Amino acid sequence: MSEFPAGSRGRHVDASRAVDGPARPADASRPGADPAPRPQDPSAEHVRFGVPFNGVLPVWHDDATISWHRPVDGTDLAGVLGLGLVETEPGPASTPPGWVEHVETGTLTHGGRLLHLRAASPSGRRAVNNPGSGMPVALGEPLSVEQAMEGDFDLVGFGIHVGRCMLRAARDGGILVFALRAPRDPEPHHLLSVPAEADDHAVMTFHLGTLLDMEGGAWEKATRSGEMTLLDLTVPYADLVADLGQAGRGGGGGEEGLDADKVLEMAQPAVQCLLKPGFPFALGASILLPEE
Repeated sequence: MSEFPAGSRGRHVDASRAVDGPARPADASRPGADPAPRPQDPSAEHVRFGVPFNGVLPVWHDDATISWHRPVDGTDLAGVLGLGLVETEPGPASTPPGWVEHVETGTLTHGGRLLHLRAASPSGRRAVNNPGSGMPVALGEPLSVEQAMEGDFDLVGFGIHVGRCMLRAARDGGILVFALRAPRDPEPHHLLSVPAEADDHAVMTFHLGTLLDMEGGAWEKATRSGEMTLLDLTVPYADLVADLGQAGRGGGGGEEGLDADKVLEMAQPAVQCLLKPGFPFALGASILLPEE
C-alpha cells in the first residue's frame, strides 16, 4: 500500500492556526490513550531516534548523547521509522496553537542491546505490533561515528526515506521537521521544516524552509524571507506512481507502486539541505500534527 493512496484528501497546513486533518490512528501521545506497558527490566531506558542511514540506527538518549547501532539481523529501520507506524510522544518543540509535535520513541533493555518498538495503533504493521512490550529488535555493539559512516553513503536509500516521510506529511496534513543534534547538546537545532498539504485531486504541495543559504538545483527558485530560505514544490501524486505489472494481456490495470526515481527527484531539494552541514549521523526528525 502506498503512503498516500490516490483520492485521499489532504488538508491545507497553516502554521498560524489549527486545521482539521484526516483521521489518524490513536497513539500514546494523545490525551485519553492508554499508556502502553513497558518492558520490566531494571536497565530499561527510554530513547528517541535519529534519521536512519546506511542501515544504521542513531539512538538519541535522554542524557543528550547519541549511539549508533546496526540491527543484528540486518533489518533496515528506515522502512519503519518516520512513517507514522511507531508509537510517539509529545516533543519539546514550541508549536503553533492547536498543534502537537510527535516524536517516535522506544525502550532499550538488556543493557542497551534490545530495542522495543510499539505500533502507533492496533492496526499498525505486524512488524511493530507485537503485544505487550513491543517488537524486540536486537542491536549490535555501539558503533563509533567513523564506523557508522564507513563506506559509501547510501544516498539513494536516504533520499527514498526522506521522500516517504514527505509523503506521510502530505497525507496527514502535517509539518515535517528535521533537526541537527550536536554532541552533548540537549536541544536539537532546526535545520529544515516542511509543511505539507494535498488537495482533493491528490496534488501535493511542500513548503520547504531553512536558515541555511541554499543554492543550486531546485533551490535556484527559492525566495528569502528574513533569515529563512523558502522553496515551494508542487507534485501530483499520480506523477510518482508506476505500473508494476500487467493485469492481463491488454495491459493496464496492474499493481501500482511508487517510482523510486521520481520519489528521489521529489526529495532532492530536502536531501540537499539535510546533507549540506555534513553531519547525516546527527539528524533527527519529527512531525507536527493538528490536535484532535
